[in-house]
Amino acid sequence: MIWVKQWNQWLGSLMQPPVYLMVLRLTTILLLLHGIDHWRWTMLPEKLLALAMMVNVPLVRDRWAWLAMGIFLVVNNLWHWSALVNHEYLYTYWGLVCALAVWSRTPKQVLRWNARWIIGLCFLFATLWKFLGGEYLDGSFLHLTFLLDHRLAMGAVLFGGLDLATLAENRQIFDTLQASGAVLEPQQLATTTRMAVASVVLSYWTILIEGLVAASFLLPLRRLHRKRDWLLIIFVLTTYTVIPVLGFGALLMVMGFIQAKNNAIARLYLGLLITMPLWMPLPQGLFWVIQNLILSA
Repeated sequence: MIWVKQWNQWLGSLMQPPVYLMVLRLTTILLLLHGIDHWRWTMLPEKLLALAMMVNVPLVRDRWAWLAMGIFLVVNNLWHWSALVNHEYLYTYWGLVCALAVWSRTPKQVLRWNARWIIGLCFLFATLWKFLGGEYLDGSFLHLTFLLDHRLAMGAVLFGGLDLATLAENRQIFDTLQASGAVLEPQQLATTTRMAVASVVLSYWTILIEGLVAASFLLPLRRLHRKRDWLLIIFVLTTYTVIPVLGFGALLMVMGFIQAKNNAIARLYLGLLITMPLWMPLPQGLFWVIQNLILSA
């Protein structure tokens, strides 16, 4: 189709050498946008610097600018270490990699090598945590998350057969217990057998796909290593269409892009990244529209 050809040509035009500069520009955009839903004043220096890098194009390859960015990110992480979500640390690691890249003679190779290892180690530790914690092995972590997290309401309705009113009551019970300091007992929340079974199945799917991504990026197994990009893309599509975490998914796409084994895969990463604000919230958006139509009927 003509529009597909035009889309590929446009993506190809974005990937003109030197590719590492585009990765640096994409990173500055992500650094500017990430964390806007839980703003802290200590994030202001990194946001202003990221904005300056976007406006002043030569600044994006400036060594001292990236060194300053790395320092800002590390200081912010140390200041708020106990309150940060996982991918905010990942942003700091990648910001430091970008600083190393611009200070090196081979920036593209530095970005590629570190991207592959960061992705692999990130998924390795995520998989190990699920085994060590235990809550994933019996499905209890996901089960409780489905019952309480509003972002997973679509999954709780589709996979668990629950309704929105029941989920709202569960969240109200949880908020009341938190306010009073009481301990939540699982039987206090309404659920279904179907939700319990779905939680176990999805827990083991998560362990499987994350473990495969880790192995494909870290182990010298040629057949598995060749499939690393497809495994990462499958993880992103199956995870973030259910749990729309734009900051984490976007950074994985940027790192996936620079380490991609060929231009076709790199274009796929870039295309998914650019269209992420559309396809990631689409299932959730359709779900809520349908639910509102049902309620108003």
